[in-house]
Amino acid sequence: MVFLNRIWCGLILIALLYGMITGNIQSINDVIVAVGEETFEFALPLMMATCFWNGIMNIARDVGILRAMERLIHPLLRRLLPDLQHQPEALQYISANVIINMFGLGFAATPSGLKAMKLMQEKNPQKDTATRSMVTFLVLNTAGVTILATNIVTLRNQFQAVNPTDFLPWAVIATTCASAAGLLLDRWCNYRKP
Repeated sequence: MVFLNRIWCGLILIALLYGMITGNIQSINDVIVAVGEETFEFALPLMMATCFWNGIMNIARDVGILRAMERLIHPLLRRLLPDLQHQPEALQYISANVIINMFGLGFAATPSGLKAMKLMQEKNPQKDTATRSMVTFLVLNTAGVTILATNIVTLRNQFQAVNPTDFLPWAVIATTCASAAGLLLDRWCNYRKP
């Protein structure tokens, strides 16, 4: 990491020196100002969408929609994570994480995912090795089915896509295939172990 930081610093210094030598300091100033402005214009809509969808998730949690969805996937998770039969709290956090990720809100799912991992690690007999359930949960977390990719919809809308949501059926198909492939590989690796 330190090495990469030094490379970046070196590249920045070379660019500044080159700009001074060639008399293009104004161009460097223009780029510095433009980058800040473009970053703000890029980040602000994402932050607003994040706030909006977090609010929707909180409302869904308060009225019981998330709880009902968690109950729907709970039997599936019990089959995928048989080691957690006696850890209902960890299963609850995993359910919340999977449901929130389905709506493309990975940033909102992170706290429940971390809490689930912490609970699983407490019962882990080998603290330096991930358990079967931990690995399966990571597969679900990273390759999970996404029904509504809110960040991508926001970005497509920001860049004036004609129909920002027209990719959603393909996203569901792609993430379903990724989940199935990840879980099949996870099962295969688990059953191959001696």
